[in-house]
Amino acid sequence: MIVGTSAGSTAAALMRSGFPATDYVARVTGKPMSAEGRAILGGMPALADPVESVGRQRRPASPQLVRAVVRRPWRYPPGVALSAFLPEGTRPVDAGAQRFATLFDRWPERPTWIVAVELDTGQRVVFGRDAHTTVAEAVSASCAVPGYFAPVTIEGRKYIDGGAHSMVSLDLLGDLDLDLVIVSAPLSTTDWVARDPGNVPRAAMRAQLRSEARTLRGTRIITVAPDARMRRIMGTNSMVAAKRAPVAQAALEYASGVFARHFTAR
Repeated sequence: MIVGTSAGSTAAALMRSGFPATDYVARVTGKPMSAEGRAILGGMPALADPVESVGRQRRPASPQLVRAVVRRPWRYPPGVALSAFLPEGTRPVDAGAQRFATLFDRWPERPTWIVAVELDTGQRVVFGRDAHTTVAEAVSASCAVPGYFAPVTIEGRKYIDGGAHSMVSLDLLGDLDLDLVIVSAPLSTTDWVARDPGNVPRAAMRAQLRSEARTLRGTRIITVAPDARMRRIMGTNSMVAAKRAPVAQAALEYASGVFARHFTAR
């Protein structure tokens, strides 16, 4: 099964489309793809730079959620609470995520969960498990970074990035008795370096990931998270389009080493 959250939802959708794993980096770096990869993408538009905002908002994105957080702050993850107080983003996320409308005319048959957060309630919503929509809309909702992208409305409800609740949603797998779970955690870290201020939020992500991993008792977990060198290559702003190619190439080499170490050790 595949669980996709935030940018991971785009990877989930591509995997379920049958897009070859060997073409991922080629697609991002502009190198030739396989015939199979080209056939699957077909007329799907190429990756584009984020669309600029169309104005500024000042009021909180969800006064309703603000009131709920103020009354019972302990009930909400920090990312969800912050999302309530941030202004709504104004950049349309659909221009990118809606590319998947050309790849799917129905939800994938194999288990595919795409995670978002309902803005006005702060509740995590798992499309493909307890809520239903199109793949394109689910990916759009999951990628709607609070304060940057505009919330995505589905059947009258506003949704934002699932990462506001959890960047990996590993805890969703706790009751499934899986043999192996592979976690892609690019915003986490393999270490904690006190003198590196940029590592502070990554350390928080690492702590959350470890906490959620405890719900998968007896399941083997392989986590791909950046080390110090990979963090330097990635930098702190993932929205810079010029960094896609070098980061993708470095990530391929880095992840290959992670898997080699895990499976050679077996």
